[in-house]
Amino acid sequence: MKLTMPPEIQEKIAKEGIIAVLEIESEQNAVPLARALLEGGITVIELALRTKAAFPSISLIAREVPQMYIGIGTIIEPGQAAMIKKESAALNGAVRFGVSPGINPEIVKEAIAEDLPFAPGIATPSEIEKAISLGCRVVKFFPAEGMGGLNYLKSINAPYNHLGIKYIPLGGLTIDNLASYAQFSPVLAIGGSWIASKDLINSQSWSEITKRAREAKEIWNNNRR
Repeated sequence: MKLTMPPEIQEKIAKEGIIAVLEIESEQNAVPLARALLEGGITVIELALRTKAAFPSISLIAREVPQMYIGIGTIIEPGQAAMIKKESAALNGAVRFGVSPGINPEIVKEAIAEDLPFAPGIATPSEIEKAISLGCRVVKFFPAEGMGGLNYLKSINAPYNHLGIKYIPLGGLTIDNLASYAQFSPVLAIGGSWIASKDLINSQSWSEITKRAREAKEIWNNNRR
C-alpha cells in the first residue's frame, strides 16, 4: 500500500519541528508574514484554505520566499486536492503536503490519486485505524488539547506504537505546553496557530511573530530527544 506521506517529507517536517498554522485574510500580508517567520527560524507553514486570499498567498510566498516549505490545511471538500496540485504545478511544485482536520476516506483517496502527500486528522483510536487502512502513517491530532492533550495522545497511541504512527498535534498548543509535546517521540512536529495568529497577521505585527517563532523553535530544539 502506498504511504500518503513520503519519508523525505516526514524527515523535513521532523527536522524543523514547528509548523506555523496560518489563516491569511489579505494576500498583501503573505510575503511579510513569511519573512517574519523565516527570521524567527520557522520554515514550514500550514496555510488554511478558509479565505479567498489563500491561493494568492500561496503563489506570493512560493515566488518571493522560496525557502518556505508550504503545506495546505483544511482540505475538506472534493476537488480541493486537484486544485492544489494544479496550483503547485504552476509554481514548480511549491506545495509540499496537505492536511485535513478530520478523516474523510474520499478526501484521502483523492489526495493519493493526485499524488499529494497528505496527513488526515484523527482524534480517536477508530480514526487512527481508519487512517492506517488508507495508508496513512502520519496524522494530525486535532483538537489536541480539547481531546485531553498529551496524556490522551499517549493513551490512544499505545496500541499502535509498534506501527510507528507519527502525530502532528494542533489545537490549543502554546508556548507553555510545547516542551512536553516535543519530548514525546511519536510527535513528528507540532502545529502552532499562536505563533502567527489571525489578529497578529491583520495588525501586521511582524516583530512579534518573529519573536514567537524564535521562542517556539528554541523550546522545541531544547526539548527534542
